[in-house]
Amino acid sequence: MGKRRKLIIFVICMLISLMCAQFAFADSEDSYRIYYDGKSTGYSGFYIKGNIYLPVSMIGSYLNNSAVAVDTAGKKLTLDLSRMNIMMADSETTALIKNYAGTVYVPLKEINDTLCFSLNTMEQFFNTSYNFSDGSIKLKAYDQSAKIAKVGNNAVSAFPSLFAETEDTITLAAGEQVFVNGETDNFYKISDFDGNVYYTEKQNITVEDLDLSTIDFYAPRKSKFKQSANQKINVAWQYVNEVTPDAPAKTDGVDILAPTWFRLIVEGGGAVTNSADKGYTELCHERGFMVWATITNNMSEKGSTNFTTKMFSDSSIQKKAIAQYIFYSCLYDVDGINIDFEDVKDADANGLTAFTKELRNYTERQGLNLSIDTLVPKPWTVEYDRDALSNYVDYLAVMSYDEHYAGSTIPGSVSSLPFVIEAIEGCLSEGVPAEKLLMGVPMYTRIWVVDGSGKIASNSAVTMTHMNEILSEKNLTPTYLKTEMQNYVEYQASGGTARVWIEDQTSITNRLSLVSKYGIAGSACWQFSQGTEEIWTVFDRYLH
Repeated sequence: MGKRRKLIIFVICMLISLMCAQFAFADSEDSYRIYYDGKSTGYSGFYIKGNIYLPVSMIGSYLNNSAVAVDTAGKKLTLDLSRMNIMMADSETTALIKNYAGTVYVPLKEINDTLCFSLNTMEQFFNTSYNFSDGSIKLKAYDQSAKIAKVGNNAVSAFPSLFAETEDTITLAAGEQVFVNGETDNFYKISDFDGNVYYTEKQNITVEDLDLSTIDFYAPRKSKFKQSANQKINVAWQYVNEVTPDAPAKTDGVDILAPTWFRLIVEGGGAVTNSADKGYTELCHERGFMVWATITNNMSEKGSTNFTTKMFSDSSIQKKAIAQYIFYSCLYDVDGINIDFEDVKDADANGLTAFTKELRNYTERQGLNLSIDTLVPKPWTVEYDRDALSNYVDYLAVMSYDEHYAGSTIPGSVSSLPFVIEAIEGCLSEGVPAEKLLMGVPMYTRIWVVDGSGKIASNSAVTMTHMNEILSEKNLTPTYLKTEMQNYVEYQASGGTARVWIEDQTSITNRLSLVSKYGIAGSACWQFSQGTEEIWTVFDRYLH
């Protein structure tokens, strides 16, 4: 199945990664006691997939923001950004969000019959720090009299008193968040989430000078990823409908994960759907992945093509869409945005380029990478002005797959090597710089069943794992096709003869050889869940 698809900064801000303790608890729906400023609240919360979840019933009592409303029926929190003190990377981006983003939302999750929200996502809006340790969730309100600070990259010592004996020292973990309540010439007086007071040398921690208690949301400029001359990268999309899958374990063959999180709402005035998960981003970062949020024009939704035209031609709709795409991307701390606009009219080529140029203005200000996906260069894909688009993106991914798609009248390879070569050479000849080009790689195989008369009876797409199971169960030995440069197999199936051009280690290896041959940036895979664990070692070997 083919992919149809942030006042000047005074300090090095820690808000995005603020309060991220080293979670030592496994995912579960077990509940954990919640403490606020050292006192029990009587509430319990949860830790699931990197997220700290609190009951929405705490909003209005312990947690307050008049511009945040609970929509229990819609299972979401609505955030009126026009009423909030928002600070993005610069004044221009801040003005965009304040003036155009309007009301956005954060999905709620029902856990053990309790409607909950992710504190990872909402901590800034409620001016509340959190820590998850010792089997409990500890909350602490931002305090104007106490500055937030963070321990450096190494564990350090602290003392319960400036006159404490050596054996009374405690150890502060690397990256741990603390609060500065006072200072001497050489020491900071600090407190933790339980209200315990210690002293540590000033050189041990970095202090956040911003008064966090006055700000609803702050998104400083990130340090944008820049690919080195000889470095190759691999991007893997992850399809998300409503629920984001688990963040993968460390995978050396993948550098960037691109979940399909934000979709333009057809006839929604520029509003965007939100299927994101902050815990996913945090776990991905912890495991060594960058995250690029994939934004779409909702191409599979009826009316999307016409509404895309409307958005391109209506500046107010376009500004709202861009404002929401940028805000959501910063809210979920991603490292980049991947544009996947499909089923765009040929006449909207300039509109797509103009949209990309405008989005680029703000991704640059926020320090986010920007990439775009395009179809292969053909007379019928002129909606993508690849030469012009490449001026405004860091990467252009050519979706060099579905050579033979679900609607094809004849069976064939999803992505034969000649087809991929044609796609790469076509993009390069159209002016796309090699160092910006990503080669699309399918992680799926299509099984074509042909009846006795040669008519296609079915053509289901299967994952690499499923295909391997078929080969094993039927004890099949594939034949290597020199033209397509991939393995092929036939077998009897319900409805006729199954014909399969297999995506496996052989086809991936042959395809990845093109990365170095043409000197392109790397590859982009649709999609992560369709590949086997073993296939990523091939990417690691040939790209890294």
